[in-house]
Amino acid sequence: MRAAKLAVLLGALVLAPLFVSDHFILSILIAALMFGVFGAIYDLMVGYCGLTNFGYAGFIAAGSYASALGASFMGVNPWVGLLVGGILCMALGFFTGLIALRVKGLYLGLLTWFVGETIRLTIANSTEITRGMLGLTVMPFPDLLGIDFSRANLHAYYYALLVIGTAIVLACWWLVNSNAGRAFKAIRDDELAAESLGLSATKYKLINFSIASFFTGIVGAFYAHYIGILSPSPTEFGVSRTIEVLTVTYLGGRGTLFGPIFSGFLIVGFQEALRGIGAWRLILFGALLISVMLFFPRGLATLKKWLW
Repeated sequence: MRAAKLAVLLGALVLAPLFVSDHFILSILIAALMFGVFGAIYDLMVGYCGLTNFGYAGFIAAGSYASALGASFMGVNPWVGLLVGGILCMALGFFTGLIALRVKGLYLGLLTWFVGETIRLTIANSTEITRGMLGLTVMPFPDLLGIDFSRANLHAYYYALLVIGTAIVLACWWLVNSNAGRAFKAIRDDELAAESLGLSATKYKLINFSIASFFTGIVGAFYAHYIGILSPSPTEFGVSRTIEVLTVTYLGGRGTLFGPIFSGFLIVGFQEALRGIGAWRLILFGALLISVMLFFPRGLATLKKWLW
């Protein structure tokens, strides 16, 4: 039954752009899908292993710039650059985890925030390579299998992201239903009890954090070649971006993976409706996040359990 409902959800994602020709609406659909995938990846950490990464946007930036700079300076094919961004982020996640995952709660959040901001500020100050706040122009994807990936063809970008996102979410789903996934959930529910049964909490948290970082880097690299210009501003790769992903994850429902995909479309629609109020949107996101955590701790899963 659940598989049938997920097939319906995937079918809706496949069919929706076929009825849209407006460039602006297509860009909104791509942004919504991208936030949904980021939310699902974040859910792998927070929903299944209890790991909070307040520096998440910094890891997106690392994946984005790794692929963009590889294409600009070394001629790396942007499609290969997706793996370059993923591998760099996985390495960052691994070394960050070695330090940060030995602490819990607020201390973990602060350490990951520090790492994320360090990544962003390093990019901002390496002007001779990244051009800093002046912005780095990124080449689009080259044609693939005869499909035009110029930026005028947003349908191609949407479906490429859908394929990548589906593969990532299915990989996450397989992982959380494996023996490692059961270890993740045991650590999330009671770390001391899990360790008393012989599980190494640090080991499994490090595996979780590294894999989530790998997937984040892939989607971050895709973002770079889709958006066309990168700037390490606080709104692009700072706390506000992390809060948006957090909101998508918590609204969709922690421990669901597929819930954030649905909520990604709600949040992006909410963003567009409130674009005129500028920075006040961040306050509303915070209020929405707090409200969901207080009254609907499992997010939309509480209200629409039939979705997942």
